[in-house]
Amino acid sequence: MTSAFLNAAVGQLYGEFNEDVIREHLSVIDAEGDQLVLLKRVVDRAKEFFRDPEPYHAAVSGALNE
Repeated sequence: MTSAFLNAAVGQLYGEFNEDVIREHLSVIDAEGDQLVLLKRVVDRAKEFFRDPEPYHAAVSGALNE
């Protein structure tokens, strides 16, 4: 599992659904410790991003304009 895959497969769900719905309908099976750590990191970042995406967009815009 890579963070790119998890961002696309799981992280984007946080832009469409609230956390309760995701937890109710998504389960993780047969994941190992390091995979769970990576999944938690992706989920935490997704929740942070979708809570307030403007600072992220501003940072990317600023980086591309420099």
